[in-house]
Amino acid sequence: MAGEGIRTAIADLGHSDVDELTGILQGVDAVVFAAAGDPIRIDRDGALHVIEASERAGARRFVLITGMGVGRSRPAEYHGGFWDIYFGAKAASEDGLRSSTLSWTILQPGELLNTPGRGAVELAPTGSLPIGAVSRDDVALTVAAVLADDRTSGRSWEIVQGHRALGDAIERALGAAVDRRA
Repeated sequence: MAGEGIRTAIADLGHSDVDELTGILQGVDAVVFAAAGDPIRIDRDGALHVIEASERAGARRFVLITGMGVGRSRPAEYHGGFWDIYFGAKAASEDGLRSSTLSWTILQPGELLNTPGRGAVELAPTGSLPIGAVSRDDVALTVAAVLADDRTSGRSWEIVQGHRALGDAIERALGAAVDRRA
């Protein structure tokens, strides 16, 4: 998805160190971390390395995509074994970002769908929405929208399909309680 003002990079997050990632991120104003894979090596350690590298490289904004279920109650089928490791790794990456010097936004999408986006979502602070689903397209549109609006900095929002136009959903979420956990 490279375009005007957008640069993409490929790195093996399971093996790249912070110095290598810092070099890749030099000159970048904003970073979007949407990688997923091994919960420990990618979702936790990879994210934490990219966060540190973003700070070192002088990035200003950071959007972290984790998952609905982080920092909230989960249905019984999402407890134990893999799920505790998965959500624990995502929570550690969120905590690392919150304690960074970056201007951050955390998006916690429900189940990711490979369906066309509708441009209509619900955004709300962690734990506020019923567990749901959202298209990858709508998550991407939301990432672009939060990067364009500094008022979204310091917010952690769940995101699912909804009936509100994206701009309206952001305005509504901005009116909700501020999440500036440190």
